[in-house]
Amino acid sequence: MTAPEALKTLDLDIEGMTCTACARRIEKNLNKVEGVSAFVDFASERAHVTVASNVTRDQLVAVVVDAGYGVGSNRDELTSLAWRLWVGGALSLPLVLVGMVPAFMGALTALNWSLSWPMIAGLLALPVAAWVAWPFHSAAFKNLRQLTSTMDTLVSLGVLVAYIYSAWQLAIGGMESYFEVSAVVPTVVLFGRWLEVRTRRSATDSVRALLAAVPETAVVRRDGTQMTLPTAQVQLGDIVVVATGAKIPVDGVVHEGFGQLDNALITGESVPEEVLPGSQVAAGALNVGPSLVISATAISANSRISQIADLVREATAHKAKITSLTDRISVVFVPTVIAIAIVTFAVRALIGLGTDSALSAAIAVLVIACPCALGIAVPMSLAVATAVGAKRGIVIRDPDSLSLLSKVTQVVLDKTGTLTTGHLSVTSLHPLAGFHQPTAVALAAAVERSSTHPIAKAIAELDSTLMAEGVVEVAGKGVSGNITHFALGPNPTQVEVSRRAAETFSNAEELTAAISAAGPKSLAIVAIANQAILLIALDDALRPEAQAAIAQLHAIGVEPVLLSGDVQARVTDVAGQLSIAKFHAGVTPERKLAVIHEIKNSANGGLTAMVGDGLNDVAALAAADVGLAMGSGTHAAQSAAAITIVDDDPLCIPFALKLGRRTWRNIVQNLVWAFGYNIVLIPVAALGLLNPMLAGTAMAFSSISVVLNAIRLRY
Repeated sequence: MTAPEALKTLDLDIEGMTCTACARRIEKNLNKVEGVSAFVDFASERAHVTVASNVTRDQLVAVVVDAGYGVGSNRDELTSLAWRLWVGGALSLPLVLVGMVPAFMGALTALNWSLSWPMIAGLLALPVAAWVAWPFHSAAFKNLRQLTSTMDTLVSLGVLVAYIYSAWQLAIGGMESYFEVSAVVPTVVLFGRWLEVRTRRSATDSVRALLAAVPETAVVRRDGTQMTLPTAQVQLGDIVVVATGAKIPVDGVVHEGFGQLDNALITGESVPEEVLPGSQVAAGALNVGPSLVISATAISANSRISQIADLVREATAHKAKITSLTDRISVVFVPTVIAIAIVTFAVRALIGLGTDSALSAAIAVLVIACPCALGIAVPMSLAVATAVGAKRGIVIRDPDSLSLLSKVTQVVLDKTGTLTTGHLSVTSLHPLAGFHQPTAVALAAAVERSSTHPIAKAIAELDSTLMAEGVVEVAGKGVSGNITHFALGPNPTQVEVSRRAAETFSNAEELTAAISAAGPKSLAIVAIANQAILLIALDDALRPEAQAAIAQLHAIGVEPVLLSGDVQARVTDVAGQLSIAKFHAGVTPERKLAVIHEIKNSANGGLTAMVGDGLNDVAALAAADVGLAMGSGTHAAQSAAAITIVDDDPLCIPFALKLGRRTWRNIVQNLVWAFGYNIVLIPVAALGLLNPMLAGTAMAFSSISVVLNAIRLRY
C-alpha cells in the first residue's frame, strides 16, 4: 500500500485585493491546482495553503500572479495609497476652486498667462487621471479579464472618458472641458479605499500583540545545567525557572515554590492568583511573587495564549464584513450605464442626428453617471462622523463599524477596567478585638510596604508612619513583620497581614461577622498573636460614569450584558449596582468567545457590540459585530476592536451607538440622493437634452449636496 503523500502548509501575503470577490477569485484559482487546499482571508490579506510535497511556492505564486494579483512580504499598499491621496488632493483642489468659483477664474484671466486655463487644467489633471487613478484602472482591467464589473470599472471609465474627451476638445479648440471631473472623482473615491485598507491592515495587529505577551526566552534546567533558550525551543516536561517580575514563557504546572501570578493578561482580573506546587499556570502570566519553578505541559505553539490568538484569527477571518452598498448596487448599475451610453450613441447616430451629437449625448450619460456623488456618499458621512467621534474621545479605526453600530441591540461589557477602574483600593475598615483602628492601619501598612502584591500596595498607601523589620512574605499565606510601637510594649511585636480562613483565628466568630458585613470584596486580615485586630475590605471601584452610561443604554433601547472573569459574588454585586439584568461570572477567554456567539445567535436580528480592555477580551472583541476597547487597555484589545474609547469614559459607549444611528441615516439620505439624481438625469442625458457641460455642473451640484448633508452630522 502506498504511503499517503506528505502535506505542508504555506502562507502567502496577497497584494492588490480590493474586495472579498478578489479573495474568492484567488482562492478558486489556487484550489484548481492538484494537491492544493487554500483559504484566502481578505481581512488579513493572506492565503493559507495546504499543499502536497511536490507543489512548490513558485507554482502558487504563479497562480496568484496569473489571476492579476501579487505576492510579497513587505506590502506598502497603504503608503502608496496615502501618497496617491495627497497628490490627488493637491492637484484637484485648484481645479475645483477655479471650476466652481467664478472669482478664481476671473483672477486667472487677469494674469494674462500664455497658457489658457483649459491647458493648465489638462496638465494638472493628467497625473491624477493616470497615476492617482491607477488602482481603479488596474482593478477595472482585472474585472474585464473576468468579465465582471464593479465601482472600480465605472470610476476608471468615467475618469478616462472625461479626460480623453476634454483633451480632444482642447485639441480642436472646443469649449467643453471636464478635466476637474477626471481629477476629483478618483481622489474622493480613493479616500474611501484608503480607509478600508487601513482597517484591513490593523485586523491582525491583535494577534501579534497577543503573541508578544509571551517572553522570547526561557530559563530552563536540563541535565543539571541552567540555560537560557528561545521559548520556541522549550520541550514538554522541561523544568523552567520564572524569576520575580518575569512572565511565564510556556503553559505548565508549578514544580517548586509558592507565589502570586498576575493573570490580568489572561483573565483580566486585577487580583493576583495564589499558586503552589501542582497549580496550573499559563504563558503570559506575570510572576509578582517569589521565583517559581514550573514543568512545561505545552510547547510554545500550543500554549493557551497561542490558542486565544488562533481564536482571534478565526473570528476575524470568518466575521462577515459589511459589503459596501455602492458595490452591491454597482453590480447592476455599472453595466447598465455602459449599455445606456452605447445604445444612446448607436441610436442617435443611426437616426441621422450626427456623430458629434451622438458622442456628446453618450459622454453626457457617462459623466452624469460618473460616481462622484455616489463615491463620496458613504466616505463623506463616515469622515465627518469620525471627526465628531474624535472630539468626544472616540477613535473610530474602522469607519464601517458606524453603520453596524446603528443596528446594535445588545452591548456586552467586561467588568474590570471597563465599568470599574481596574485598580484595587480600600473600601472599608472593620476594627476587631477592641483594637485602636488607626494603630491597626499603621501596623498593616508598615508590614505591606515591601510587598509587590496589588492588595499590599493598596494597604501600604493608607499610612506611612511606622516601619517593619524582618518582613517575611509567604506565598498563599500572607506577609508578617516585626514592629516596635509604644501601644504594643517595648519589644518588637510580630504583625501578620493575610487572607487565611476566618476559623484559623482565635476570634473566628467576630471575624466571620465582619466578613459578612464587608460584602463581596477582596479581604485582608491584620492579626497579632493569631488574633484578628482589623479586617480590610478592598474593591475595584466603579467608574463614576458607569451608572449613567448603563441608564443611557436602557434609554435608547439597547440591552447591557455584563461579562467577567471575576467571582460570582462580585459580578452579582456590580450588576445590581448598575441595574444590569443579564450577567456572566467566572468566564475564561474561551468562554467569553462562546458567550458572544450565544448572544449573537439570540439577538433576534439585531447586532451585538463588545466592550473590553484586556488580552482576555481580544477574541470576544474580534468575534462581536462591533468591538469597542478602552484606551487604557492593552494594545491587543485596541487592535481587535473597531473603536477605541481614549479616556475610558463609559458614557462614550451610548454616545458611539447614537452616533452610529445618526451616521447610518445620513448615509442612506446621501445614497438616495446620489442614485435618485442618476435615475432622473441619465434618461435626460440619453435624450440629448443635457450636454456634457451641463451634466458636469449637475454632477457637481449633486456632490455639493452630499457634502453639505454629511456636514450636518457635526451639529
